[in-house]
Formats: sequence, structure tokens, C-alpha cells
Amino acid sequence: MDFATPFLQRHDQLHGFWLGGLWDSVSDELMRARAHPRANPIAWNVWHLARIEDASLNRFIARRPQVLDEGGWAGRLNLPWRSNGFGMTAAEVDDLCRRVDLAALRGYVAAVGARTREIVLQLDPATLDDPLDAGQVRATLFDEGLAHTKPDELLAYYRRWTRSACLLNHGLTHPFYHVGQIELVARLHGLEFD
Repeated sequence: MDFATPFLQRHDQLHGFWLGGLWDSVSDELMRARAHPRANPIAWNVWHLARIEDASLNRFIARRPQVLDEGGWAGRLNLPWRSNGFGMTAAEVDDLCRRVDLAALRGYVAAVGARTREIVLQLDPATLDDPLDAGQVRATLFDEGLAHTKPDELLAYYRRWTRSACLLNHGLTHPFYHVGQIELVARLHGLEFD
């Protein structure tokens, strides 16, 4: 079995079942609401995981433009941020959740998922052990605005990674971590998922 098959099986479950089913199960009001002062709203978690998947896989793995830029999604989402949200204050998170166009967010998440599938199917497995290109990472974090805060800390973090570490962490592990947070927030709102 090639590496793409198991990756895409999990990724399809992430985007098809978990994120795909979310939109019909959670009202717009609850998507934007805090269930607890220390728990980020569902909308922020969805935006954050999509931003990291989009930027990391497109800029660090495929070295192509982000979905955010190619689809004019920043304007459609009604958001001024290009960052991945790491280091946002509670007030910034709340502002993002008030502003974001939820229909556009759903479209953006779907577009990011489709692009990731495309990248994985075209990826040369022989390059997976290569380190991330430090210049590309620096440009994405600093020049393109991916880092909201602490760009030097993020740069040091990414410098330790290979392409496979980036692909697995930001294509699967990180999004599933936030799916767990989304489920917790949904339960705090009184919602249950089967």
C-alpha cells in the first residue's frame, strides 16, 4: 500500500464525516458562541484548522499558492487575518467569530480539503524525508503573515520538521485535535454527535 491511501482514508473521514456533518448539526449561533470562557468557539476551531492545513500543505509541501489566495477567500470569509490564529487573544477570537461568514467558511474548508487530496495524490514519496525549506517557511511566516504572534518561535518549531512530519501533523493530527475540541464545545452547548 502506498502512503497516500491510508492518509486519504483518514483525511476523507476528517473532511467528509467530521467537518462535513458539522454544518447541519450546529446552528450559526452556536458555531459563534463560547461554551466556556476558556474554550474557543467552534467557528474559530474550524477556521484555525483549515488555515493551518491550507498554509502548511500548500506553501511548505506543494510550494504553491494557498487556497485562501487563489479563491479570494479572505474577502469571502470577511476576515482581515492571514494568520493561522496561533497566539490570538480571546477578544480577537471573539471578533473573528462575529465577523466570519459561515457559508464561506464551509466553502473554504471544503476547498482546502480538496486541495490537500490533490497535493497528496501528486506527492513524490521519495521527498517525504526531506526537511522543510527554511527560506519558504520564513517567507510564509513573516512575509505572507501566517504567524499572528511569535514568528521566531514558529520558525524554530518548523525547522525541525521533515515534509512527512508537516504532512501528517498539519494534514491529520492537528485537525483531529481540533475536532476533539469541537466535539467538547458542542457537548458543552448540549449537542451530541453520533
